[in-house]
Amino acid sequence: MDVLPSATRWVVVGAGFAGASTAWALARAGLGPGLILEREPTFGAHASGRNAALAKVTESDRVVRTLAVRSLRYLKRLDGGTGELLRPTGGLTLASGATYHEFERIRGALAAEGLDAAVLTAGAARRRHPLVAGLDFGAALWCADEGVVDIHALLTHYLQEARAGGFRVQTDCEVQELRVEGGRVTGVTTARGDVRADVVIDAAGAWAGRLGRARPLPLQPFRRHLFVSAPPAHAVAGLPFTWMEDAGFYFRPEGDGLLLSPCDETASRPCAPSTDPAAAELLAEKLAAHAPALADLAIRRGWACLRTFTPDRHPVIGPDSERPGLFHVSGLGGFGMMTSAAVGELAATRLAGRTPDWMDLGKVDPVRLAP
Repeated sequence: MDVLPSATRWVVVGAGFAGASTAWALARAGLGPGLILEREPTFGAHASGRNAALAKVTESDRVVRTLAVRSLRYLKRLDGGTGELLRPTGGLTLASGATYHEFERIRGALAAEGLDAAVLTAGAARRRHPLVAGLDFGAALWCADEGVVDIHALLTHYLQEARAGGFRVQTDCEVQELRVEGGRVTGVTTARGDVRADVVIDAAGAWAGRLGRARPLPLQPFRRHLFVSAPPAHAVAGLPFTWMEDAGFYFRPEGDGLLLSPCDETASRPCAPSTDPAAAELLAEKLAAHAPALADLAIRRGWACLRTFTPDRHPVIGPDSERPGLFHVSGLGGFGMMTSAAVGELAATRLAGRTPDWMDLGKVDPVRLAP
């Protein structure tokens, strides 16, 4: 059994995208050393390794969009145009014609950031992408800069860079409780021993918001399903990922088939969720109603993961309002991967005692969640 250090500067609880990107950003700023503790035998075992891998920036919420756009810039630089880390498939968001003006607002915001976006009529979208010809929608928001990410390569990159900057990653090591002295968090207790730290960073995903608090933060995990289909009638090569906003489902190419989600949300306790047959039935109902050309697709396999949200669906990035020495990076919901670089940067900036000029901290600070 590996021996943990007796003391370090930072203890990061969780080696998913929240914890890994925070350690990466701290290391990048020369702010090591630190220790990343992961309760599972491997990193990325839950939502960070089981999501749809979409780099989606066409978000109506300004906070999420700001984080996503900033992260996309980093992913583009990291990929260097190879398409190995970030495959630029483009993205289509489809909705009723009444959404046209909202699409124009988002397009304008993306254009101001230098991103390639356009609002299309239903006819123009169908001519450009034959597979959506049978879908029921009135307007489309196209973004050429969106794409699909190699999530395992990205998570590994964050952890490798963190290691190079003085962080150690320890898997199969659950944090049991916080050490508190004089009202301040001074470290953690694990089955492998105690570790003192200047700051403990709670980035535990669905398990976050509970350590050291009499009242847990209002973080609610929701179960969502993903399915992989057999090949559809039209070839999927070159198809963008497609998000049906009103109908509540999305799909993208996966091999010679499609990866699809019915965008289901069922409240759950923190766990490794099992699949629910009702989710496949929900997907079938949505396809029959809004995409009859895809309704007969055979499903090859499926899985579930948890997406953890705050009540306002903004992340929690900042110091605990009750426990000095405790810092939160959690509540990333379904956008943890696609906002990870900016989330890590924002967390590291705050941990360094600086105030960023690109984010309204009131939108993400834990104090907003206080009773």
